[in-house]
Amino acid sequence: MAETELEKTAQAGLFDVDPVLCIACDACCQDFPEVFYMGGDEKAHVLDDQEAAKYNARTVVDVCPTDAIGFSGEVPPAILTVELEEVPGWQAEFARWKNLTENRVERDRRYGRDYVVAKTAHGFEITLHMPTRVPAVRDRFRLGAPEIMPEYNTHIYSDGNKVSLTAWVPRVSPDDKTDIKMLKTKILALTHTSNSFPGRFTTEWDLEGKEIVGLRSRHDAHGQITILAFTDRVAMEAHQWQSHFITDQCTACSICERVCPTNAITSGERYYIDPALCINCSVCGVYCPFDAIDDSLDVVVQKIKPKQVPKARVDEALCTGCEFCVDVCPFEALEMQDLVDPGDYSLPQTSRIAIVIDKNCVSCKLCEQVCIKDAIDVPRPHQFEDIGMSFMSYLTDEH
Repeated sequence: MAETELEKTAQAGLFDVDPVLCIACDACCQDFPEVFYMGGDEKAHVLDDQEAAKYNARTVVDVCPTDAIGFSGEVPPAILTVELEEVPGWQAEFARWKNLTENRVERDRRYGRDYVVAKTAHGFEITLHMPTRVPAVRDRFRLGAPEIMPEYNTHIYSDGNKVSLTAWVPRVSPDDKTDIKMLKTKILALTHTSNSFPGRFTTEWDLEGKEIVGLRSRHDAHGQITILAFTDRVAMEAHQWQSHFITDQCTACSICERVCPTNAITSGERYYIDPALCINCSVCGVYCPFDAIDDSLDVVVQKIKPKQVPKARVDEALCTGCEFCVDVCPFEALEMQDLVDPGDYSLPQTSRIAIVIDKNCVSCKLCEQVCIKDAIDVPRPHQFEDIGMSFMSYLTDEH
């Protein structure tokens, strides 16, 4: 389409903003100040004298991640930002896939249909599974697109008794590295070319009962989204998740996996914490160099410089040499040692006490929790609330 035709298209229409879909990201206001401004309600609005003709309507509409920007005129077709090339010999690989039965579960997920809604004491819990596989359409092989689906972006919002989730295949960002930009472009090129791969979807749930007062949600590394829709504000404010959570800031550096005392963390493009094994000790977040781990209250666990991570300390006057701490430590950071002076009656009359091997200690506090004499202290704030899998359950369940 020629430039003059684009200008005519823009002049034929005006932009508008859907306040329900707007997430106040400010992208449109920053990029197109002649059209949008941020209002006092923390939503984007259009100017009364918007200069719609100044911009290509496609460029403006595409800047919004939640499809909140509308245009009354014709929107030009999308333009790929990266030139894509055919993969030599792609036909042979496609031939091995084209006659296979389509995965119906994955197809439903690409439309937001794989979910369960459950009533809770304080509202509702919605569990939705996102797509994990790119459909085996012809162009996936022709363009060399990956089989693993990239993580969708999502926007979750409520209005009265209705909860909605809008999800979309991630778009190319100017800050993306070249390989990431290429991957995203290939996936985007596949959307809307098949009747089973929309570029975005919106799923809505009409929840009967009291009005929804607030939402809490988590989108984990396995593509599961958990949404808690609260009808009780007090319960919402007091809510705690079962475990810590690794956010999309994760770079898969593996440090958290190495220091987790219960082996609750597994690897992937983004690491994952198993809620059934997490004991909320916060060690993963203490060591994470990227502030990528939230605690059970959705607060980022603050990292500590490795040399400043506090180590366990044993009070010799209280230690009775029971060896519980040595048995429970997964890092061999404690060992028993003979007393220097067994005749010193200021100390308990036992021949051995626990000592800490600082280089092995990760500050997980397991020893502190198991010591029945309060002889061990790890001077670091931590969680250990009575939620999820309790600490003692962990100790007694084949550990």
